[in-house]
Amino acid sequence: METRYRILVVDDEDAILFSYKKLLQGTIVDVNGCASIEEAFTLIKTKRFSAIITDLRLSHSESNEGLEILQYIKGHELTTPVIVLTGYGSDEIKDKALALGAYGYLDKPVNITEIVKILKEIGIPAGEF
Repeated sequence: METRYRILVVDDEDAILFSYKKLLQGTIVDVNGCASIEEAFTLIKTKRFSAIITDLRLSHSESNEGLEILQYIKGHELTTPVIVLTGYGSDEIKDKALALGAYGYLDKPVNITEIVKILKEIGIPAGEF
């Protein structure tokens, strides 16, 4: 039986959810998407993910929900790699994300090949059809 991988993409922009799902999903890779931290927590509690890609800000506010998701994963001793994306980056935020255990941190706009490269480092054959 072939191993299947599941990626969770968390972003409040529908276009990003749609494009990442289209570009990352493949024969053995499923992509789930959601737009809020509440939806993310529900999915994380009910499904096992091979990786999570999350935007830093989900509610168009100054909040850092992406870091809250990262803290939730680490606080529940889950080993799921988390990649944080942001259009509001700074060295301070990057350092905080990495200190909290983020596997990767990328500033938007993100070239999808950068995400695929990180996923392949994790062992997920994303973007292969």
